[in-house]
Amino acid sequence: MKDGMIFPFKTTWRSRLDLEYLDETSGRKIEARKGQYQSEDEADPAAVGKKLKQFADYASKETLGQVHAGGFLHHKIILNKDGSQTSPFAMSNEERKKRICTAWMDHLQKFKSSSSNPVIQHRLIFTMSTAFHDKLVDAGINPDIVLRSSLKTVLNRFQQRFHPKDAIGYAYGLHHDTDNLHAHIAICPRTANGAYVGVSMSRSRESGNKNQMTFLMRTFERENRRWDKLLSDPEKLKETLGRRLNADKISSHPKITPNQMEALNHDQSLYATRLRHAYQSIQELEAALQKKRQAHSTVRILRRLPRLLGRKKPMPIRTIEKITGAVDKYSIREVRSLLYRMKQTYREDHQIYCQHYGFPTSNQHHAHHQSPSQRL
Repeated sequence: MKDGMIFPFKTTWRSRLDLEYLDETSGRKIEARKGQYQSEDEADPAAVGKKLKQFADYASKETLGQVHAGGFLHHKIILNKDGSQTSPFAMSNEERKKRICTAWMDHLQKFKSSSSNPVIQHRLIFTMSTAFHDKLVDAGINPDIVLRSSLKTVLNRFQQRFHPKDAIGYAYGLHHDTDNLHAHIAICPRTANGAYVGVSMSRSRESGNKNQMTFLMRTFERENRRWDKLLSDPEKLKETLGRRLNADKISSHPKITPNQMEALNHDQSLYATRLRHAYQSIQELEAALQKKRQAHSTVRILRRLPRLLGRKKPMPIRTIEKITGAVDKYSIREVRSLLYRMKQTYREDHQIYCQHYGFPTSNQHHAHHQSPSQRL
């Protein structure tokens, strides 16, 4: 689709496993960008994302370069040697890449190919058009989350179509280092049960291939149409997003720069005060939510310790812990739901404020010439 997300091409690697290309901030990617841009500043990780319009409205430098595992590989990398589990979000990016590579190669060793030059990985790229990207941002939606959600949906359907009752494994990373947001994906050539995973484009009956690429592209196009339909109906979009567990993450809100905040602090009007307080409340709630998640994760780890040490807790204590855990989860969901609603209200106030006053810099304090009846 010209104005949606595009499935451009695929390559197959037989020489070695290389997941560094998934990380847009890796040394390998920085060196590659130096050949594309005239200045070294543009190739630096700090400059990544500048080419995307409104990038700062929904993403930050902390989200750049993250490599994630999907499918059966996700379950493999969270396992520790002592039998415990660690959430991928609790790992550093380098640790995740290291675990993915180890799990990947161990899996291929378990299901060795008879070929003298076996496939190590399939590489795919999903690209988002600038028009579609900006349409999402204008609707208050995080394009990163949409692209990530779409690639997971497409690969899940690919698994259901070609490997039912089995599981594929893959790794991916989002890239903001070009004019178009895109995702690099690496697919493991063996399923969890050892079946070969092909990503063929052949249509001949003699080859025995199933033309998986056509299926992937058509599935991706269906995802485009689904989002396009939602974007054309604001009320339906709001209702749909509100039901998502990650509603607080997929909903983006315009950032306020330090200069803009200073200008707001000098403006004592009701509208400036309301916007300033709403922005600060969102930041505080996001920080509180992060602390809740960290505390919940720590408690889960502590609860596992007796089991790892071979000790069994009394039933009443286990029951209380289960109830407490359920309450914690509910509490986190409630905070996420509240955060989503706050972002929606803030976004509406921000839009109204900008329409009437704009956002001057700190040395250009508001000089409102409208009469009270003209303001909002």
